[in-house]
Amino acid sequence: MQSPKISIIIPTLNEERYLPKTIESIFQHAEFPQDLEILVVDAGSLDQTAKIAEELGVKVFQKPEFVLKKYESLNFGIKQANGDVILFLDADTILPKEFDIKISKSLGQQGIVGGAFEFSFDHLDWKLSLLQKFNRIRYRFGHMYYGDQAIFCLKSVAVELGGYPKKELMESAYFCKRLLTIGKLRLIKSAVKTSPRRFNENGFFKVFWFDFTMWVRFRLNLSVEEYGKKYWGLNLNADG
Repeated sequence: MQSPKISIIIPTLNEERYLPKTIESIFQHAEFPQDLEILVVDAGSLDQTAKIAEELGVKVFQKPEFVLKKYESLNFGIKQANGDVILFLDADTILPKEFDIKISKSLGQQGIVGGAFEFSFDHLDWKLSLLQKFNRIRYRFGHMYYGDQAIFCLKSVAVELGGYPKKELMESAYFCKRLLTIGKLRLIKSAVKTSPRRFNENGFFKVFWFDFTMWVRFRLNLSVEEYGKKYWGLNLNADG
């Protein structure tokens, strides 16, 4: 079963340490790599991120005006994408094998307009193991996925919805909320592997409590916007 053309949008800011492995694994894990398009939208990196992406042969757009506004990078990517399907991928997240086939099968089911992959860390200690289990329970209630789960959707649906909402925090969960107004979301049980660098660099319990508080506020329909600067202050330079 051949996959439709997939445009993979990777927003970046100082990701030279993680981006090469992420891009290389895309081609290694795809069943039909010739049907992929990779777009890196860089929000003004001060390291070699953009240069590395260009050397790896992917499309690179340098947009320093998008710094600290991830939703802008994602929406710009949607406009540039030529694929039938869009996959939003964090620069430190590795997709599972045959991800393109699994996406195609999911979107071929009636009423499915998008989805995400199971979450996992690329290495675990006891704290991260518990958090991984907590996360897997969390997103099964309400189908609100985060960016580190490689959210995907039909491009036509993303365009119809106007892309990501202008949210500096939890933009992916809000986007899922929009997607659910159009159709259903499917969780692919194969797991992505993402870096736990935020927790390693900034303190596990500090980051966990912040993330948990934001999730509770989101579920209660309370604003999280005023916490955006705090989030970026915690995580902008995380380089686990």
